Amino acid sequence: MPESNEKLNSQVLESAKNGTALKLADATDFEWDQAGFVTEGTPAKDIEAAFGEPLTKENRYTASPALFVFLKDGKVAKAIRIVPDAFFGADAQKKYGRDVVLTPPEGKKGFLNWRE
Repeated sequence: MPESNEKLNSQVLESAKNGTALKLADATDFEWDQAGFVTEGTPAKDIEAAFGEPLTKENRYTASPALFVFLKDGKVAKAIRIVPDAFFGADAQKKYGRDVVLTPPEGKKGFLNWRE
């Protein structure tokens, strides 16, 4: 089930606010080999299709603007609620490797793209 992680949440917020890149592996202190995210309102069936588990008891994910999903060996290791609403839906429901970097669009603050 989704949990909070103040360290990760604050680093993501800082990156979005300042328009700086953040290597996701540097912001986590647990084992994972793939990560991705969903946005608020994503149907549980779509989350399950993307990551193997619905991760919410509701029909849609509504606990925060974004939910970061971390996988280890193909299984969900952690699902972390993220408060900043800084992500483009086009990047959602995909799996990214440990080299993924949350990167602001050129010259902009407030948004982050997932890029490998």
